[in-house]
Amino acid sequence: MSRTREFRRGDEVTVITESGAGRPTYVLVHGIGMGHRYWSDLADELARDGRVLALDLPGFGDAPEPPETPTIAASGAQLAELVEAECGGEPVVLVGHSMGTQIVAEAAAQRPELVASVVLIAPTVNPRERSAVMQGLRLLEDPSLTRPKVVALGIRSYLQAGPRWYFRKLRRMLDHRIELVLPDVAMPALVVRGEHDRLAPRAWAEQVARMLPRGRYVEIPDRGHETMVTAGERVADLIVRHARGEHVGHDVQRVSEPQELSAIARGWWWARDYVYAGIRQLAIVVEGWNPPARWRRGRDDLPEVLLLPGIYEHWSFLRPLGDALNGSGHRVRVVHGMGTNRRGIADTARRLGRAIERRPATAAGRVIVAHSKGGLVAKQLLVSGADAAAAGAGAHASDGASGVLGLVAVATPFAGSRMARLILDPSVRALLPSDETIVLLARAASVNARIVSVFGPYDPHIPDGSMLEGATNIRVPVSGHFRVLGATETHRAVIEGVRLLVGDVRGRATDAARG
Repeated sequence: MSRTREFRRGDEVTVITESGAGRPTYVLVHGIGMGHRYWSDLADELARDGRVLALDLPGFGDAPEPPETPTIAASGAQLAELVEAECGGEPVVLVGHSMGTQIVAEAAAQRPELVASVVLIAPTVNPRERSAVMQGLRLLEDPSLTRPKVVALGIRSYLQAGPRWYFRKLRRMLDHRIELVLPDVAMPALVVRGEHDRLAPRAWAEQVARMLPRGRYVEIPDRGHETMVTAGERVADLIVRHARGEHVGHDVQRVSEPQELSAIARGWWWARDYVYAGIRQLAIVVEGWNPPARWRRGRDDLPEVLLLPGIYEHWSFLRPLGDALNGSGHRVRVVHGMGTNRRGIADTARRLGRAIERRPATAAGRVIVAHSKGGLVAKQLLVSGADAAAAGAGAHASDGASGVLGLVAVATPFAGSRMARLILDPSVRALLPSDETIVLLARAASVNARIVSVFGPYDPHIPDGSMLEGATNIRVPVSGHFRVLGATETHRAVIEGVRLLVGDVRGRATDAARG
């Protein structure tokens, strides 16, 4: 039989519904608009293994609405205080769903000594769709709304919370950046996703698992955002096994930190990188100056790909990548007249924009695939296009000027590179982290959702890595700054990145048509 009581922190009241006994203690944190009843079946299953505390967060379920709306970080702090008070310092298993994953991540990062492990079910918010409109549309598309039990629980919970409190908390949820917190969640973590979850798409959920230092990932077949409601027994089994230390689901490549190598290993990678670069520079003698004629042929339903090389690079540097993209069905184009790409980033972006405008995009659109500095130039183009569109100067749906759907960047120094200080050439030193253009580009995060960043575990030219907040980050198991371009794993990642960008754009177009 369950027992109910209140936990107070100032004006905020959390209602605790306790069941089960013994160890471990499972603390269940619901999503926005929900309450402890949403966990009913899963809580019953977990109570067979230990003690369960299912919460009604302030303003939801049976908990009264507080006078102020706490931030997600503040909600995480309150959760940590509750755990400390209820469990006397004994580490617990924190389980969050949807918005609850953000609160759980905050509590685990702020007070790691109180948490043994975490489970994040259907984590939010996908940075590519961080708006109330997109979240609402995705909820309407989710299969959870076809399940009567979910609908009944949802209606009751939403009526209890009321629209005013719901939208106040929604604003806090959308403002929060879970991706900034995940690298600090040091304990074992399991990411659980329903196969058809529209609010937590696979690419985003896998990225969440990658950003967790000890994250693992598992999917529940034939379920949506409500997976723990309609598959409570299955999800409870995964949680229990995870709490016991079993390796549930599968491991993922970490992307949170660049790989640390010895001085000898770094020297070895430098050497291999430059050998590859030398081979590609000499290959132009054999392969010729002009792109292959077959690159002009491709499928009409796939976007055209525009290759953009880095500094001191000719387009032929990207020849292996271009061949792979063309082999997958894309038309591949190059921009002539860029020389060795030594001009300033802003100036090159303007030149690139004019060159692109001279050749209208195909019906399927256009995606830029760039290397190193080329990725910075392409991001500058996206930023300029977005600024023009916001000012009412553009008519294109994608970026206001060039019909570019997005960017797949390989080994790009989005935050600059401290190694640039070793080169006297001003065009290279312009890539220092302190350079004004680099700083401004790093702050221009509004376009990051249209970028896929691909990189290896160690890049001798970008030792601090190429991870970009708000973008889709894909780490391939091949080190190097140049050598990574020739790897099959990189080719697959780039092709997948283009596919993700196209899917996002088409999804937004469908949503707009429905609206």
